[in-house]
Amino acid sequence: MAGREPRSPDPDDWFVDPERAPSRRARTPARAPGAGADEDDWTAVNRRVRRPRPTFAASLPDRWVKIGAGVLLFLIILVGWLSLSGAFSSSKPKQAETTTQLSTTPATPTTTQASGPSVSAPTTTLKPGDTGVQVKRLQRALAQLGYSVGTVDGDYGTATKTALEQFQTASNLTADGLFGTATRTALIKALTSG
Repeated sequence: MAGREPRSPDPDDWFVDPERAPSRRARTPARAPGAGADEDDWTAVNRRVRRPRPTFAASLPDRWVKIGAGVLLFLIILVGWLSLSGAFSSSKPKQAETTTQLSTTPATPTTTQASGPSVSAPTTTLKPGDTGVQVKRLQRALAQLGYSVGTVDGDYGTATKTALEQFQTASNLTADGLFGTATRTALIKALTSG
């Protein structure tokens, strides 16, 4: 141990403070007392001025922003037009109800008319499962001709289909239970002649 320097650091000695190398950074001049946080104050917050991050749109080229704005405007107009036209509506579009009655009676009223109120035929084609005013017209017309449709409720159910099939058979039509143009013509003829 005689050849050792008394102050040389021992790599195994944990309690010896190593000598520090001089810092290569330029030191900032000391601040005046009370001017701010000391350099040695480890609780001081690093008050570095941060620039705000640019927004996503600001980081894009101007041409892309204009194209994106145009596409967005187009989509808004398209959705508005579709909603006004009823494309997003879940209900069936309402049909304009037309009242066309075919009558062979003279224009001057007669006082000896014994029949009940005039019943008109439906103006559209119908099928089982349909509901509404047109189905009520079909049910009333079939009931006036003597076919049992059950309750006139506007629901094209089994009773209405069976009554229509009986009418189609009696009129020499295909008994499919669907109210089409040929069945409508025969129904109008039966209502006006009876």
